[in-house]
Amino acid sequence: MTSYLASLNPEQRAAVTAPVGPVLVRAGAGSGKTRVLTLRIAYLIEQGAAPSSILALTFTNKAAREMRERQRALLGQRVRGLTTGTFHAICARILRAEIAGRIGSYTGDFTIYAADEQLQIAAEALSAVTVPRGASLLEPEELLRRISRAKSRLLTPRLAARFAGDPLDAYVAACYRRYQRALEQANALDFDDLILLTHRLFTEHPEVLEEYQERWRHILVDEYQDTDSSQHALVELLSRPYAGRPRSLFVVGDGMQSIYGFRNADHTIIGRFQHDFPEAQVVELRTNYRSRQSILDAAYAIIRHSKVVAPMALRAASQPGPGERIGARHAPAIQIFDARDARDEAEQIARCIGDLLRQGRRCREIAVPYRTRNRSAPFERPLRPARNPYSAVPKKNL
Repeated sequence: MTSYLASLNPEQRAAVTAPVGPVLVRAGAGSGKTRVLTLRIAYLIEQGAAPSSILALTFTNKAAREMRERQRALLGQRVRGLTTGTFHAICARILRAEIAGRIGSYTGDFTIYAADEQLQIAAEALSAVTVPRGASLLEPEELLRRISRAKSRLLTPRLAARFAGDPLDAYVAACYRRYQRALEQANALDFDDLILLTHRLFTEHPEVLEEYQERWRHILVDEYQDTDSSQHALVELLSRPYAGRPRSLFVVGDGMQSIYGFRNADHTIIGRFQHDFPEAQVVELRTNYRSRQSILDAAYAIIRHSKVVAPMALRAASQPGPGERIGARHAPAIQIFDARDARDEAEQIARCIGDLLRQGRRCREIAVPYRTRNRSAPFERPLRPARNPYSAVPKKNL
C-alpha cells in the first residue's frame, strides 16, 4: 500500500481510492477534507492520470495557494501541468483565450470591473430607465445585488425579462439590459460574468467545450456546499462523459458548513448531487480531528433539527470525557447564557473571565470570539475597569 494511504483512516481511504466516476465526499468539520482532496489527486496520478488532465477548483485564492503547496510537498515535480485555481480565475483564463469572435464584440483583453466601476454603470442604467408603476426606484447597490442573483442562476437580460413576475422584476430586467450593454461596449466584465459567459461559451460553441473536456478529464471541487447554480452547471458541463470516457468528478463539501449565501451560494445543490448524478458514490467523513466530543454533540443537537440540510453526527478522534478540569472544580464543557441584551452579554463574559482568573487561569488561555470585528467594543468595555489585560485582534472577523 502506498505510504500516504496507510496514514488515512478507513473513511478517508475509501474516498481517496474511490473508482473513477461521480464521487461526493460529505466531509464533516475537521475531518481532513483538504488532505483527502490533495491525496485524491496523488492517487489519480499514481493510477496513470497525467497531471495536465486534472483540474482542481476552489473558492478562494488562499485555498488555491494552500492546495498548490500541499500538492508540491507531496508530489514534487509531478505536479507540473496540474491546473488548480478558483472558479473565477479558471473561467477568466478560458475567456481570454476563447471569447473573441464568439460572444458579442468582446475581445480577449477585456477588463474586469471593480465594485466602484460597476456602481457607476448601474447608476447610469437606473437613470436611463423609467420606473414603472408598481415598482420603486432602486439604489445602485440593490440593482447590482439583483443582477448578481440573476447571473448566478444563468439568467441573461432576455431571460430575466421573460421570467419577470411583477413590475419590479421587469424594471430590474430593463436596467440589467442597459447595464450589460454598457459592459460590452467597454469590453468589460463583472465578476459574475466570468462564470455566466464561460457557461454560455460552452453551450453555444460545443467545439470549445470539447477542447476543455479533452484537456481536463478529471474534475475535483473543494467546498461544494458553496457553489451557486451557475458554477454547478459549469461543473456538470465540463465533467460530462466524453469520447467514451466515464465522468470523473470528485467533490468535497458539507451542507452544514455553507456560509456564502450572501454570494448566492445554494447549499441545496450538494443535497441534490445524488439526484443530478444517480450513479454517484457517496463517502462520509465522520471522524473529527479538531474538537471534543461534547462540542460535536452540542452542534449536532442544534443542526439535527434542520429541514434544509442532511445533518451528520460526528465523532471525535479522541474522547476527553463530558467535562474538563477548570481550577478546583469540574465544569460543563459548554454553558449557555441567555442575555437580556448586548450589555448584559458583555458583562456576563467579563464576570466569567474574572472567575477563571481567580481560579488560576492565565489571560493568554482565554479567547472571546465574536462574529465581526465591529462587535468588539461592547466586550472590551467591561474589561477595562477590571484591569484585565487583553488584546483585540485587528481587522479579523470570526
